Amino acid sequence: MAQRFHRILSGGLAVLGAGAVLALPTLAKLPVTAGRASSPVAQAQATNLKVTDLSTAMKWKAAPAGHSSASVAALAQKTLACLKKVGPVSPDPFGTTGKSGGVVLADVSSPTFYNKASPLIQLPSASSEAVVMTKGSGALSDLATIGRSGALSCLTAQLVGDSSLGGAGKGIKGTASYLAAPHHGAGSGGVHIRFVEHGGLLPGSLYDDEYFYVEGAIEVSMSFINLSSTFNPSWATAAITKVMARAASEAGKA
Repeated sequence: MAQRFHRILSGGLAVLGAGAVLALPTLAKLPVTAGRASSPVAQAQATNLKVTDLSTAMKWKAAPAGHSSASVAALAQKTLACLKKVGPVSPDPFGTTGKSGGVVLADVSSPTFYNKASPLIQLPSASSEAVVMTKGSGALSDLATIGRSGALSCLTAQLVGDSSLGGAGKGIKGTASYLAAPHHGAGSGGVHIRFVEHGGLLPGSLYDDEYFYVEGAIEVSMSFINLSSTFNPSWATAAITKVMARAASEAGKA
């Protein structure tokens, strides 16, 4: 959503389907608008997922954050309008639109880290996006809206649309459900949404576990993706703990 919407999203993942490599987005991997270096940008960069946060049981390779097309940007705006009907949100809740400005001081995505041994499907993968707001109250409002059931249809439609635009073909179906999240940060202590996509040219069910957190005025979304089974939950939990420890440190500097 953060992903993507963060959550969003631009390629970074590649999924092998029907003999072709398909670039697929993730809610936490929306492309971001380039901006000059600033304290908020530095905070977001410092907070984001690092390869050292991930399990050493797998060798990881980094793919840089992608760039948005006009179609992806239009879909992001449609998602934002949908979320506004669910509850109050900022112009870029957890990176939904990937645009900074006004109350959004910075929006920075990490690279997508994927299994080095799987260069074609590039899965499993992990990534994050950090958005720095002017006020913590705005970040908490975004988190509260993402945690409302009405947000699921908005975010699912965006993820499915981005996947289709990324080359996964027509006929993709998606579902979303709330699951328990490791408790970190302010507000509800975090929101965990599991998205599952299937159909189109996907060779199996694509599992995308998205986590949303707020620490001070920093919004953090993390995405853990795998094909046919979920990303290792213990690896995800350990990575989240490290990212949120940095988020707390950065928020304390504000």
